[in-house]
Amino acid sequence: MRALFGKHGSVVDVELSMYNSSRNRGLAFVTMGSEEEALSALNNLNSTTLNDRTIKVDFARSRKKRPVVPSAPMPKHSVFVGNLTWRVRSRHLRELFASNPGLQSVEVIFHTTSPRRSAGYGFVSFSSKEAAEAAISTFNGTKLMGRSINVMFKDDNAKKNKSAEPKEEDLKSELSEQSDS
Repeated sequence: MRALFGKHGSVVDVELSMYNSSRNRGLAFVTMGSEEEALSALNNLNSTTLNDRTIKVDFARSRKKRPVVPSAPMPKHSVFVGNLTWRVRSRHLRELFASNPGLQSVEVIFHTTSPRRSAGYGFVSFSSKEAAEAAISTFNGTKLMGRSINVMFKDDNAKKNKSAEPKEEDLKSELSEQSDS
């Protein structure tokens, strides 16, 4: 293995996977000197023949989950997005807010009951308070799938915000949605 892979760069290590001390599993882990050398070996050796057998060369993937190393928490400024139709998914919110700089994460909240249905609200997180404020001013009242959405800081009390109450046209739209499903 060392000689074969050595044609494509420096081989740092070769580890054969064995069933026991005398029987090879037909599996080896080869560590190359650089990512470029590993890529060269992969491109040139994958699907070649070695000792009358076709070999497969690929990057190794860990089977075990690596322990999460705690890092400094990234600042996160979340906004509440309410009055969503049940059809809205996280990808729809991500598409809507994608033009806003600093977008970090998007999540539509679902009821845990069966059938699984959207709770009608979600959260969108931004890297700065300014980006979150810009999203609120840009998207509050915007129509998404036929409904005017409410966008406000997560910590704001929805009862104080009159726009949190669904409008009559939104209720009619939701009722027609329910009857369609």
